[in-house]
Amino acid sequence: MKYFLILFLIYSTVLFAKEQIPKITYLGDGWYEVTTSEIVENITPEQAEDKAIQRACQLAIEQFAGIEISGRTTLVEAESNDNITMEHFSKLTNQISSGIILEKEIIELKGELDVFPGDKNVLTQIVTLKIKVGKQQGEADPYFSIDANLDKTYYQDGEKLFLQLTPSKDCYLTILNIMSDENVTTVFPNQYREDNFVKANELFELPNENDNKLGIMFKVQLLPNKSEDTEIIKIIATKEPVSIKINSDFNTAFEALQNWLVTIPRDQIEEVDLQYFIVK
Repeated sequence: MKYFLILFLIYSTVLFAKEQIPKITYLGDGWYEVTTSEIVENITPEQAEDKAIQRACQLAIEQFAGIEISGRTTLVEAESNDNITMEHFSKLTNQISSGIILEKEIIELKGELDVFPGDKNVLTQIVTLKIKVGKQQGEADPYFSIDANLDKTYYQDGEKLFLQLTPSKDCYLTILNIMSDENVTTVFPNQYREDNFVKANELFELPNENDNKLGIMFKVQLLPNKSEDTEIIKIIATKEPVSIKINSDFNTAFEALQNWLVTIPRDQIEEVDLQYFIVK
């Protein structure tokens, strides 16, 4: 019995160390090589890979910024019958306080099988990535905030979405829809409402009463071959008018968005990410 307990503790320690002690190497110019792992237990290998990548990105940001940011970084968790494939979607969250993932590349992905006492096989997904992190200059304006919400969290495919927000200061709004495949679309401003200036403490609605009269609506839509998914409405408020620059120099529109965001001084911008689910 004592021998079994010692063996159990040895294996537990090895697995715990593998999961909790990643390798981080600074490569220069904001680049890091990060190795993390996740035990495949009650999740699929793909979900374990996503969790390991998520952890690697967060660790790179923490290393870059030199502070713990878990309180500010919202880790997206799917809650709908475990059928939503996150597809690295967790990085599409508000990381602006300390750092932004500008680029990443998977160097190695492998699974290791460990034999646990009692002949229980435990699979661990191990991921090594190269990650580039950037950071906005300056400190956040503590008096600049946005109170925002959607009318619901779960939508049926094709259902209309409604957004309300109130900024604490005069600002210029840009509202984006970020999909799980990392495509980014601009919801506001648009061809019907080009003026994106909003006064402090003024209620902003999308769609508003005039949009409704014109028959303008914003419908959520599932990506092809998906029965459930999760997306983010990203609200960007700036003190001065800006033009979002998303070009083809990057692998994804989201990556280009992150590279654009990092150029804006921190005291000039405020962001809110509103996650929602789409189901059939």
